[in-house]
Amino acid sequence: MRPFPWLCLACLAALAGCAGVAPPASGPPASTGPTATARPSDPVPTGPLQAESRWLSELFAGTPVGVSGDADGSVLVKVPMQHAFDAAQARRPLVAVLDKVAQSLKRQPAARLQAATPGPAAAERLAALRSLLAERGVGNWRVIAGPAAADAVHLRLLPPPGTGLRRLDDASLPATGAGRIMPPR
Repeated sequence: MRPFPWLCLACLAALAGCAGVAPPASGPPASTGPTATARPSDPVPTGPLQAESRWLSELFAGTPVGVSGDADGSVLVKVPMQHAFDAAQARRPLVAVLDKVAQSLKRQPAARLQAATPGPAAAERLAALRSLLAERGVGNWRVIAGPAAADAVHLRLLPPPGTGLRRLDDASLPATGAGRIMPPR
């Protein structure tokens, strides 16, 4: 059974309350100090996930959920553990975040999600994440395990294949001796 939209909004408001910051009424959040959201110094992803990064950053502004872009075009969403899991059971704030991440994945059908959780129950938590995302229409093949996280649940939206760096194969390299980059010693 899917939660009502007001329940998701209540969870997001609870996240903002836990951070000691009131949720933004409208417009950009007031600059009262550092927050967990993307900062101007963070790389902004380019390509297909740029809009998703901006949308998620604005959505989670004023909450403990951190959103940052990476130079490779990926978007990292970090949910602190105290808002994510009780053992292997997902908490409501994490479920609200997964609702929004699932919406991003639906808008980007070729993108994938790399998920990582800390602690000894990481495998059970990853299974719970996959199950919750499957309930929201995200196929299990789109959710891959990431490197172990230290203190938060890491949800990294990965750009579609072929939009980032291209790996060269031997056939595309110049023949030996032809087109040297450095002069011989």
